[in-house]
Amino acid sequence: MNKTRTQLLEQVLNHLGYISRSISAPHGFSFGDLVLTKPQITIFFFVGHHQDGVSVKELARFLNVTKGAVTQFIDTLVEKNLVKREEDARDRRLQRITLTEFAASRFDQVKKAYYLSLSKLFDALTDEEVEQLVSLLEKLSMSDAANSC
Repeated sequence: MNKTRTQLLEQVLNHLGYISRSISAPHGFSFGDLVLTKPQITIFFFVGHHQDGVSVKELARFLNVTKGAVTQFIDTLVEKNLVKREEDARDRRLQRITLTEFAASRFDQVKKAYYLSLSKLFDALTDEEVEQLVSLLEKLSMSDAANSC
């Protein structure tokens, strides 16, 4: 049976949906005695990869949500002592979100543990297949970035 491109893309999207749901497990991810939800861990990693911090606007654009939604996530992360708000050095009206010293000192350890916890999803693939998957996903990401400019 020969499948059409539309049918194949439907299969791809269904499988990506499954993988996405698996990554977004409802139990969250444990960080010591703290549990982080998928949006919280996403913000934690995004902030952690930006040494100068990020603005609420940048986070909202990255997550494709409103600034109000980001503020709620940030409030929870501030309460958990994982991020802090700092005045922007160039524009005092803006705030930069950065990792706390507590979070920064554990960032690499948490990132490694998080990705290790998800690596089981890819146990059925060989190393070569994982490389091919990365290459294909990079191609899609670059295509999307080029189309959004």
